[in-house]
Amino acid sequence: MKSWVSILCALAATWSFGQNDQYKVEIDINHIVDDQVKVRVFPPTLEGEKAVYNMPKIVPGTYDVSDFGQFVQSLIAIDTSGNEMSVEKLDVNRWEIDNAPALSHITYLVNDSYDEPRGAGIFEPAGTNIEANVNIVFNPFGFSGYFEGTKHLPQELHVTKPANFYGETSMQPVSKTDSLDVFYAHNYYAYHDAPILYAAADTASVTVAGARIAVAVYSPNGVVTAAEIMNEVEGIFPAAAEYLGGTLPVDRYSILVYLTEGASGSGAFGALEHMTSTVFVLPEAPMSALGQTFKDVTAHEFFHIVTPLNIHSEQIHDYDFMNPQMSQHLWLYEGCTEYAAQHVQVKNGDMDLDTFLSVMKQKMATASQYDSGIAFTEMSKKALGEHASQYGNVYEQGALIGMALDLKLRALSGGNYGTQELMRDLSAEYGVEKPFKDEELFSEIARISGQPEIEAFLEAHVAGTEPIPFAELLAPAGIYYAEQETKELISGGNIAIGYNPDTEKLIVMDTKGLDSFGQDLGFKDGDQIVEWNGTKVTIENLRDVLDTYRSETEVGDKVMVKVMREKNGKEKTVKLKGKAIMTTRTSTDVLVAADISELTPEQKAFRKAWINK
Repeated sequence: MKSWVSILCALAATWSFGQNDQYKVEIDINHIVDDQVKVRVFPPTLEGEKAVYNMPKIVPGTYDVSDFGQFVQSLIAIDTSGNEMSVEKLDVNRWEIDNAPALSHITYLVNDSYDEPRGAGIFEPAGTNIEANVNIVFNPFGFSGYFEGTKHLPQELHVTKPANFYGETSMQPVSKTDSLDVFYAHNYYAYHDAPILYAAADTASVTVAGARIAVAVYSPNGVVTAAEIMNEVEGIFPAAAEYLGGTLPVDRYSILVYLTEGASGSGAFGALEHMTSTVFVLPEAPMSALGQTFKDVTAHEFFHIVTPLNIHSEQIHDYDFMNPQMSQHLWLYEGCTEYAAQHVQVKNGDMDLDTFLSVMKQKMATASQYDSGIAFTEMSKKALGEHASQYGNVYEQGALIGMALDLKLRALSGGNYGTQELMRDLSAEYGVEKPFKDEELFSEIARISGQPEIEAFLEAHVAGTEPIPFAELLAPAGIYYAEQETKELISGGNIAIGYNPDTEKLIVMDTKGLDSFGQDLGFKDGDQIVEWNGTKVTIENLRDVLDTYRSETEVGDKVMVKVMREKNGKEKTVKLKGKAIMTTRTSTDVLVAADISELTPEQKAFRKAWINK
């Protein structure tokens, strides 16, 4: 890919627009009035009596209608003689122009989505922000579109900008000066997929496996810097390169971070993946609060360079921005990506086994809230309509499918071949310019992995609704799984415990479910737990303290819990006393890893191959 992109860039730098075989898009962010910028689009030579200009109705990764045409105002068309042409607005996203071959260019104003009521309903990482001399969140699809039948042609973007603005992007640069940036994309799909963050320069970059990895941040009060974010996420990239076989399928990758003061317009926060970048929109807060979010989300978004950059179906390869046809394989694009983001961390030593299992257990719990009677392929095909409410399950059940596929492949191959190797082989077989057929993916996975049985497995658990046999799949790694388990144990009172970050204390959140032991002790809502049977309690050691308490305590033993309780406006230490009782607890999706000393040689080898533990 590297040499191919370099050749394209060299050609882009020497081509003349007089050839009329590509787009030239001019955007002026020097002169912003009422959060609007002027856009001029010079199209290739158009054929036919009429031409239709499209602004995207929907963009990949959002799975929701955005109607970016709603932000376009005062669109006019100019012919080659400088005269205004006839334009008819067909709907919110389309404009029809008569006598298309005579068209020189169109010009219009674009408003941003962030300042519209409730963000115009658009998820901020997929939206646009225009704030004069402060920042521009430049998702290209929010500024310019394409004429029907020409989205396969190259795009060259010219941005006139203030001298103090730096534009970070993974779009290939043609030239840069203090006042003008020129970028090149080989078609509209590549153009729309390369956002730019314009702001006063705050960037950091590293080179990993030949790829430039860059972070750019806009933090309104300077609370977070690009260097701090890079320090948090830098370890992900060499681990990912090793995970992917020592190389990365991209030359550039940009992490663009926009931090807000207070709530976002839509009330949502998060990130949107692109093939060679990701856009974060998060509340401005110290790195101590945001660090793990950056690490987890960056790992997820970065693995999208595998799916869908190198492994994707025809529906994604020739994406229809106006009426998209959905692939049935969101389990692959989002689910396996989310699984890889966790798997790489545990395999590289950035996450311990208990934490990894805790993450997967939480996904099991969340997945149970969705409709298990809908096959995952069926849900994927109808994620924009009938099954839109089920979409969130791609990150939960989808990741569990990824883990199940990994374990099944390893069981069939003696531990030697899993999803890590499968993704490498699928990337080699397909790639950026070669999509697979949606209906052939399962058989292709069976062929490429050399495991014919895996096709029936995927048909049963992905195309069908048969529950995944986690107990069977995890046993070779020495991990015990039970869908539900009831056992007797010493009671902890059945209190709901929360955490107050201001006081850094654990607090009793809810006493409605207290059992007789909890009532005997006399817990009250708001109690701050200080000690449990003489041991100081913190958020870090709570689990160990309670485990020790249960293992060393017998029925009838005296128990003392020290809490801080507010009385008459003052906090006072209160000692709660009671006698231990036995209770029963029913747990779901129990995941317990046997100690390495308890494993058979076969289990040790399997666990080592799977998660390097």
